[in-house]
Amino acid sequence: MKRVEQARRELLEGGVGPVLVLIPKNAALVEQEALAWLGSDEAMLDVPARAVVVPSSIQVLRDKIRWALFKPSVAFRVFRNPQVAKGWVLDEWYTTQVGAEIDAFESEGLI
Repeated sequence: MKRVEQARRELLEGGVGPVLVLIPKNAALVEQEALAWLGSDEAMLDVPARAVVVPSSIQVLRDKIRWALFKPSVAFRVFRNPQVAKGWVLDEWYTTQVGAEIDAFESEGLI
């Protein structure tokens, strides 16, 4: 996961933006340590939100993983449905962008 994140940051200018991670359906195992790293402060640097989609074949682990990694201070969630995950991650990103726009308007005296 660290190599994938490093490659993503190199491809994107500055590496800033929401991230949607899709675990392939044929994945036999998802290591909890790898998912825990994705939600860590190091991995979330300049990432307003990250959603991970875990295939239903490992559904039993999904709820355990979700609650083991849940931190209300970090916008990191585990999902089963990719469309729901995409909607959530974009909503979280949009919320941070709207807040930045309002702050910019206030500093310019427009609000």
